[in-house]
Amino acid sequence: MKKQPIAIIGGMGPEASVYLYNVLIKQSIDSYGAVNNDDFPEIVLYSVPVPDFISSNERRNEAFDILKEKVESLNSLNPLCIAIACNTAHVLINDLQNLSHVPFVSMIDEIVEAVLKDKINKVGLLGTPSTLRSGMYQNAFRKVDIETILPENSEIDLIENIVRKVIAGTTDEKDKENLEKIANVLKKKGVKGIILGCTELPLVFPSEYSVSIYNSVDILSRALLRNYYS
Repeated sequence: MKKQPIAIIGGMGPEASVYLYNVLIKQSIDSYGAVNNDDFPEIVLYSVPVPDFISSNERRNEAFDILKEKVESLNSLNPLCIAIACNTAHVLINDLQNLSHVPFVSMIDEIVEAVLKDKINKVGLLGTPSTLRSGMYQNAFRKVDIETILPENSEIDLIENIVRKVIAGTTDEKDKENLEKIANVLKKKGVKGIILGCTELPLVFPSEYSVSIYNSVDILSRALLRNYYS
């Protein structure tokens, strides 16, 4: 029986969307034994060039109107589920869910479940200014009695700059070092895990670190494939 496709709304930014696609393919091979073309999931990747609201909500409504149109068009494809390949855009997920005929899979919900499973009670959160100031993660963790520690304002500005460099394809080794320094500060504050709460960050954060790292792209991919292969 032909399965329904996984739908992904991406383009925010494009590099992160490509990364999610590649992770889905690799995990299909590693975790589900995909070998032949028809072993892999059908994936509809909608790369949408929405206005930037990484650091400001000024163009958020404009972005929502564009994403609303894309969700409505996906309804005709009847996908299994929809994911957004962007943490910041999750501020719109409830409104977009109201427009969709199928469920959205939330990065934030999946990360909370992963942290709960590891029995960690304090996490550090890296992300864009809009993500951090929205309180999305903090509110979700508060409901399950997990404390969320944020970087200082100057560090948030630095993270924003690094995210923008990932989108523009201009990162260098210094960016990786700066992210590790910010994570080290959070670690000194007692966090037992670091959340890469922006889909650009796994592309530049060190591949190995001294506390648990929660990669939002990796965790979202695993959730999508569980739905698909179940």
